[in-house]
Amino acid sequence: MKFRNYLEQRLNGIYAKYAQKRFEHIYLNYLKNNKYFEESVFLIRLTPVQATQYYNKLKTKLHSKTSKHQRIGMVLIIAGWALFHMGSYSYDLWVDAHQPKTELGPNNSLMITPEQVNRVNPGVVMEREFLQNSSAIGIIDFNQDHTVPVFTPYQGRIGKVMVEAGDEVKVGQVLYTVMSPDLAQAASTLLATAGILKMSNETLKRAKDLYDARSISLKEFEQNGSDQQTAQASYQAALKTIGLFGLSEVQIQKILSGRKIDTEMPVLSPVTGRVISRSAAPGLLVQPGNAPAPVTVSNAMNLWMVASVPESNIGKYRVGQSVNVKVQAYPDKVYSGSIVYIGDASDPVTHRIILRANVVDEGHDLRSQMLADFNVVLGESIPSPAIPTKALVRESDGSFSVWVTTPGGTQFTKRTVQVGEIQEDYAQILDGLRVGEVIAQTNALFLSNLFVNLH
Repeated sequence: MKFRNYLEQRLNGIYAKYAQKRFEHIYLNYLKNNKYFEESVFLIRLTPVQATQYYNKLKTKLHSKTSKHQRIGMVLIIAGWALFHMGSYSYDLWVDAHQPKTELGPNNSLMITPEQVNRVNPGVVMEREFLQNSSAIGIIDFNQDHTVPVFTPYQGRIGKVMVEAGDEVKVGQVLYTVMSPDLAQAASTLLATAGILKMSNETLKRAKDLYDARSISLKEFEQNGSDQQTAQASYQAALKTIGLFGLSEVQIQKILSGRKIDTEMPVLSPVTGRVISRSAAPGLLVQPGNAPAPVTVSNAMNLWMVASVPESNIGKYRVGQSVNVKVQAYPDKVYSGSIVYIGDASDPVTHRIILRANVVDEGHDLRSQMLADFNVVLGESIPSPAIPTKALVRESDGSFSVWVTTPGGTQFTKRTVQVGEIQEDYAQILDGLRVGEVIAQTNALFLSNLFVNLH
């Protein structure tokens, strides 16, 4: 009866369910084939009244089939096994009750576990130099002051194309040639007037000698002089006409000395730079000023960065201010330049004003129409408290907050801060933090979510 009462007391309450599962486990794995334990295990599944009936039945069988020492041994084994597992379960409950827990603290604070502290990486607020910048987004464009569309100076068909897009060219380099019948006509007229002028000069000289010898009349002498002046005027007109085709003095003298008419004339580059576009092709009919230009040359080392800024900020900018430009293609590179133009009018729809800066690109990395971030340096850098951007949490009202703690502490307090510039993944703190304070440097949003969930 004592054992029955012991089982009824111990199997009631908090340990009843746990003990039942443990007895079933032992039965299925170790005692199922033992006929003396088979019926005793089922007592755990029954109510106290049913268990008493089975206990009496088991007692009768045990007394009839086992000795007193065997019965005492089985009771001790079962009791010891039950006490051991109930003790283990109690220890687990005690450990769980004394483990550090995440809970709310006073004044918008949060108590977290040491593992969670390591996760947020507490660190000291440092002081950094922050440039006084103004940021905007713009595009890269060719410098129109150093970009020349090279049109043909005369109508005709392209004979040869000497360059490809992307080629570097120098001043005076041949870009393409044009076969022009108008040029042939102008050269022919030049040669004809040059011959007439030569003959008129010789005729006038002979006429002067004859007039001095009184062999011809004054009228004939004056007529020869008039013919020479007419020839001279025709020759000068022919020179002007052929000069309109863009030929140099050397090329014109070559035509006169060689008396050879070449209808295929070269078109030369007026600047040093890179061929940024080429629409020329052999046989293409071209005319002066007819877009698109057969070849366009630009100085690709000197580019423009064009951006639009709110008209309310225009007072910050001055011509000559330094500019740092970055593009997504090369995030680690900074291209320097300076503002050269501030727009004279604001867009009536967007109320933004154009800014233009010259940017130096010695490596030819940048391309026209690339998106670019640019920072205009407004003044000297200033020292300020700085924290990693991962330590900031943007609240629903647009403000920023951080989680402040003490060295080695597990209590973190939420604090609102005022943020200034963000440079190189660090945020400038204008108000709310001092240098030397300890904050959660990473996973600050994790702490904010814990704080909300515990409310």
